[in-house]
Order: sequence, then structure tokens, then C-alpha cells
Amino acid sequence: MMTEEKSPETPRTQTPKWVRKLLIPMLIGGVAGYAGAAAALHFIDSSAVGGLGKSATIAALVAVLYIIIGLGVALGTASPKVGARFLNVEDADELREQKKVLTGSGAAMVLWGAALMALAFAAPDGPLPQAAALALGAGGLVIGTLLSIPAYRLSDELMRAVNLEAGALSYGLMLLFAGGWAMFAHLGYVAGPAPLDLLSLFYVVVLVASFIAVGRRGMLMPR
Repeated sequence: MMTEEKSPETPRTQTPKWVRKLLIPMLIGGVAGYAGAAAALHFIDSSAVGGLGKSATIAALVAVLYIIIGLGVALGTASPKVGARFLNVEDADELREQKKVLTGSGAAMVLWGAALMALAFAAPDGPLPQAAALALGAGGLVIGTLLSIPAYRLSDELMRAVNLEAGALSYGLMLLFAGGWAMFAHLGYVAGPAPLDLLSLFYVVVLVASFIAVGRRGMLMPR
């Protein structure tokens, strides 16, 4: 009696790792960033604000970027299964293990972004009274920094090294960009930076330095 051979099952086609861990998160981040920037610009041009100067507008957009990143990290840690789909981690268990670190870091970024946002909308350019802007700005910076300290202490040796390297890079980049800007302004070649310009530049430089430090250790590659 002849037995009928069963054909092997066709394996399910899986989405390539670089698509799941790199392309899709980049698209999600791009859409979220664009939507956040568009909403901020729409609000700035609305009758509630009546427009802002160039320095304040740039600061508001940088603040939106920080808030979006912080909320993304917070969402990922609140729901590890969802976060594992768009954060560059091995799996949901890694997010559960790093919950305290990532929660503190995400909250700090949201508060830092909110602080810069308050300063961007401060009077006389914006609608927020200066006293309120000072309270929100200083409060966000201080509380965000306090939240980042335990997150740093709970970090493993690799992440501590990344943080230290990012700090050193931030110093060098600020010396290059802010120092170069100040030098050319002192010599009369360009207009000097406004205080809010320096604050926005520092925010951006910290992000750039962090990405450089993380990238040098291959931590931006799909995992």
C-alpha cells in the first residue's frame, strides 16, 4: 500500500528585521514628528498666540520633538508588547527589565520639552506671562533633572558609559557651535545669538551627541 507523501509546509513569510525594527519605527516617528510640528505651528499662528518670533518658533518645535520622544518612550514602557514593535529592543521582556530607567528618562524628556515650550510662549513675544513661564521653565528643568538622576543610577555599565560619552560630546559640540557663533558675532560677521537660541541649541546638541554615542556602539542597528 502506497503512502501519500505530504508536501512540506510553506514557511510563513516574515517581515525583514530591518523593516520591523528600523523602517517602520522611522516612519512612525516621522509621522508623529510632522503631526506634532504642524499642530505647534498651527497653534502659533492661531488667534490664541498671534505668531511668534523666529527664536521662539524654533524653540517650540524643539520642545515638541522632546515631548514626542518622551511620550514614545513612556508608551513603550507602559505597554511592553506595543513598545517592542517600535522601540529598538530585543523583546518586551527587555522593556520590562528597563522599565524604571526608561520611565524616568521618558518623563524627564517630557518635562524638559514642556519647560522649553513654556519659555517659547513667554511674554512679550508670546501669551504666557513671564512669571508663569519662569515657574514652568525652571520647574520642568529641575524636576526633569531630578528624575534623570535615579534613571542614570539604575542604568547598566554600558548605558552609563554612553551617558558619559554623550555628555563629553555635548560639551565639544556646544563649544564648536555656540562658541563659533559667539566668535563670529563678536567680530561683527553675524548677529549674536538670543538667549533662547542658545537654550534651543543646547537641547539639539544633547540629542545629536546622544545619537552619536549610541551609534558608535552599534546600538542603533536593528535588534
